[in-house]
Amino acid sequence: MPKRQNTPAAIPPITDFESCQRARAALFRRLTDQLEIFRVCPNRTCKRMRACQDARGTCFHAVMRAMPDDTRRSFAYAMENRAKGLDPDEAIAQAEARVAGEIAREGA
Repeated sequence: MPKRQNTPAAIPPITDFESCQRARAALFRRLTDQLEIFRVCPNRTCKRMRACQDARGTCFHAVMRAMPDDTRRSFAYAMENRAKGLDPDEAIAQAEARVAGEIAREGA
């Protein structure tokens, strides 16, 4: 059985800018795998391996660019909320409410 790749333990600790850059590829692959972006990836290897095979985060960036602006903002706000310690459902609800409020202010 092949060794499981892209586990949290495989990501080096982030202590400064250089270590952040070293961990960046692993973080992009991990996020891409958690979102299962490999399902829509044009790279056949990603689909076959059911995991991101691109260290540059190209798939993740392409999906983020393809998202509508309000969805992208909701996603970013939900990630911020999760980093603050909210549970997933509450983080998403608050993010969607924030985006709805922004849209109401811009539209008014």
